[in-house]
Amino acid sequence: MSALSARLPEPRQVAGVCVLILAVAIGGLAGFDPKLAIAASFGLAFVVVAIVSLPAGVAVFGLLAYLELAPAVGGPVVSFAKLAGLTLAISWLAVVATRPDGESLVFTKQPALIGAALLFVAWAFISVSWAEDPNIASSSGMRFLLNILLIPIVYTALSEPKHVRWLANALVIGAAAAAAYGLSAVPSASEAADSVTAAGDLNRISGTIGDPNLLASVLIVGIILALALALDAKRAPTSRILCVLAAVLCFTAVVATVSRGGVIAMGAALVAMILFAGKRRGRAILGATILAALAIGYFAAFASDTQLSRLETADGGSGRTDIWKVGWRMVEANPGHGVGAGNFSVSSIHYLFVEPGAVERSDFIVDTPAVAHNSYLEVLAELGIPGILLFLLIIIVSIAAAVRAAQAFARCGEDGLELIARGVAVALCSILAADFFLAAEYSKLLWLLIAFGPALLGVAQRLERSRSRGGRVSADALVSSS
Repeated sequence: MSALSARLPEPRQVAGVCVLILAVAIGGLAGFDPKLAIAASFGLAFVVVAIVSLPAGVAVFGLLAYLELAPAVGGPVVSFAKLAGLTLAISWLAVVATRPDGESLVFTKQPALIGAALLFVAWAFISVSWAEDPNIASSSGMRFLLNILLIPIVYTALSEPKHVRWLANALVIGAAAAAAYGLSAVPSASEAADSVTAAGDLNRISGTIGDPNLLASVLIVGIILALALALDAKRAPTSRILCVLAAVLCFTAVVATVSRGGVIAMGAALVAMILFAGKRRGRAILGATILAALAIGYFAAFASDTQLSRLETADGGSGRTDIWKVGWRMVEANPGHGVGAGNFSVSSIHYLFVEPGAVERSDFIVDTPAVAHNSYLEVLAELGIPGILLFLLIIIVSIAAAVRAAQAFARCGEDGLELIARGVAVALCSILAADFFLAAEYSKLLWLLIAFGPALLGVAQRLERSRSRGGRVSADALVSSS
C-alpha cells in the first residue's frame, strides 16, 4: 500500500499537468476561433485565481460583472460570468470545508436575509407548477439561486478589510473599462430601431453591457464607489487621482447614454448620498450640488437638440407604458401567485385585449414579446405579492447591513472602510431607482451589491471584536503592571 501511494503523483503535479493540457487545447482552439480562445484563456486564469484565493476570485468576478458582454470575454452567447460563478461556488465550498468554526458563514449571522433569500428561491421554483412555460420558470428559479449564492460566497470571501478594498477597486476598474469601451466603440442602440431601448436616429452608447439604460445604471455605481475611494485620505495621492478620473470617465459615459432612467438614478444617488452621509452630510450636500450642476450644465451648453428632446419628451417611455399596462393587468388577475417565474413575456399576450385601456405598441406583446422593463413589476407579475415582498425584504436588509457596517467602521476609526460601506448603500439605492425602468432582477451587479452589504457588516463586526479584545488585553496588562 505504501509503495502504491509512493508512486501516486502529488496534487500539485496533477494540477500542473491539467493546466498544461488545457493550455495546449486553448492553443489549438485559437486556430479555429480566436475569440473563444481568448475567452478560454480568461477562464483558465480565473479558475487558477479563484482556487488560490477566494477573495481575489470575488474581486475578479466584480470586474467581470461589467465586462460580461465584451468581445474578449465571450459575448452574450458564451457567458463567461456564469462559468466564473460556478468556479466561485466550488472554491467557496472548499474554503467552508476548511473552516469548521462557522465564523465565515452568513447563515447564522444574517438569518433574516438568508431566510428571505431561501424562501424567495423556493417560491420561484414552486411557481413552475402553475407557469405557462415550466421550463422557463425552472430556468428562472435557477438563475435566482445562482445569484443568491453570491451572498454566502461574498460573506466568506471578504474576511479582512483589504478584501473589501479589493472588491471596491475591482468594481471601479470594471466601470471605468465599460465606460471607456462604450465611448470608443461605435454606438449600437440605434441599430435596433424597434426596441424599447432605441431612440430613432439618436446614437446612444451601450458599452460592454449591451443596453444604454442598463449601462447608465451600472456606471453610476462606479461613480459612487470611485468617489468613496477618492475621499479616503489614507490612500496614495496617485490612487485618489485615478479614482477621480474614473468617476469623471463614468460620468461622461452616463451622459452619452442619454438615458432618462440614468438621470433618475443619478438623482436618487445624490439624495441617498445626503441621507447616508453621516458626519459628512455637509460635504455630501456640496458634492451632490456640484454633480447636479455639472449634469445640468452639460445638457444646457453641449447637448444636441435631439438629446434634449429625448430627455424632455416622455413619449410613453418608448413603449414601456404599454408594457406596464399589460403587466398590471397580469398582477390584477394573479395577485397571489403571479404567472410563474420568467413567464412575463410568455403570458403577456393573454392580457393584451383586456379592458379597460387600449395598447398602442402591441408589437412588444405580440411580435417581439418584451420583458416588463420594470424589475418590481416583473417580479410582482411573475411571483405575486409573496415574491415581491421577499425580494424587497432582501434588498432592505442588505442596505441596512451596509449602513450598520459604516457606523461600526466609524467607531473603529476606519474612515476608508466607512466610506466604502456608505458608498455601497448609496450605489444600491441608485441601481434600485434605475430598475424602475429595467428588468434587471437577474443582474449580477445588483446581487453582488446585495451580497456586499452583509459582508461589510461581517468585516466590521469582526474588526470591532478584535479591537475590543485588544483594548481589554491592554487594560489587564496595565493593571497587572501597577
